[in-house]
Amino acid sequence: MTEEHLVRTKAILVAQEGKYRRSAMRWKFAYRFLLVVSALLASAAAIISKLSFLDDKALSADWSSMLAGTAAVLTTLLAALDFESNFRINRRSRHQVQILLLDAEKSEAVPDKLLEGLQQVVSRRTHDLDKAD
Repeated sequence: MTEEHLVRTKAILVAQEGKYRRSAMRWKFAYRFLLVVSALLASAAAIISKLSFLDDKALSADWSSMLAGTAAVLTTLLAALDFESNFRINRRSRHQVQILLLDAEKSEAVPDKLLEGLQQVVSRRTHDLDKAD
């Protein structure tokens, strides 16, 4: 029974590590993508307003305002949804589960202790995410 229990525990740990890996990757990608797009839009807004070859100054001012506004919205979303904290919390949780997976490979591995460790990781992650809100 212990060997079967250990195999099942390892499967749970692997599944949880995969969830944290995917979540961290998504938050990291979204954070960096929105940050870069926001910076590009803000820069484009400044450049468009100063282009002398555009004949219609009102049109360039309109485009500049729209780009700057969009950049401001993206920056606000980054701050409000706390992309960076979510990315870091999930990455830290993934690393903690990876440590548990290494512990599971030890000859004296105890499935119940590994599951208790996973419970602590989940609890800590939940607490950190609630704190980040």
